[in-house]
Amino acid sequence: MMRFVRWVVALVVAALGTYVVAVVANAQFVMNAHNVPITFGERLNMTAFDVSNMVLYLAIILVALLLGFLIAMAVKRVLPGLSRFAFPVAGAAAIGATLGLMYLQFQTVPISGARSTLGFLSQVTAGGIGGWIFGKIVQTPRASKAV
Repeated sequence: MMRFVRWVVALVVAALGTYVVAVVANAQFVMNAHNVPITFGERLNMTAFDVSNMVLYLAIILVALLLGFLIAMAVKRVLPGLSRFAFPVAGAAAIGATLGLMYLQFQTVPISGARSTLGFLSQVTAGGIGGWIFGKIVQTPRASKAV
């Protein structure tokens, strides 16, 4: 039971980490796309607004990471040598696949900061960071298992 709780907590924390990094990056790409001078205070205000209002993206990230991490767990069983990289790669792939599926469904990427190559890569990187967070929380040290 404790392992399941740790897994759920790790998923939620990873999703929140991914969300914050992704939305902050998105906000910067959107503001830079307009080529208008923006003060630091305005930039901070707009970024905070996006973080507090893009909660649907958080739900999408949570589902994407859940699926990605479940697949990563299966891959880790077959290829244990990839254990260290499984979750960051799964997080990055989950976000990349999600943005790709959004494009297929809507014929555009609703996350406007991800419409450029660099913006897309920033979102994928946020997924990788979320996977790294998940891996750090869910993987218990070997010494604590030997009881």
